[in-house]
Amino acid sequence: MADDLKVLSDLKGKFAHYEDYQRCLTDLSRTIVEINRINKESAGQDEIGKTYHKHVDRPTENLTETLAYVTKRLGAVTEAGKETTDTMAKADEEAGSRVDGF
Repeated sequence: MADDLKVLSDLKGKFAHYEDYQRCLTDLSRTIVEINRINKESAGQDEIGKTYHKHVDRPTENLTETLAYVTKRLGAVTEAGKETTDTMAKADEEAGSRVDGF
């Protein structure tokens, strides 16, 4: 069975950019939150402002929710990648020490 399990030498590298992606999405999320805040404060509460909010608020909320979901899922993939890499590296170390010990 050990012949079937192989750790890619660059397994860690396969997940390296995921943290960068997550950081970018987090920054984008902060920017969107700021845009939403400015948006809500600037349109006013008169008829024109109410019409504006009627058409703009919900779509930007959807964008914010979608971005939060993608960021969360990407974080889960990043964490799983780290755990997998650590597990496989530890398994390689243990397998190497057992072979050397025989």
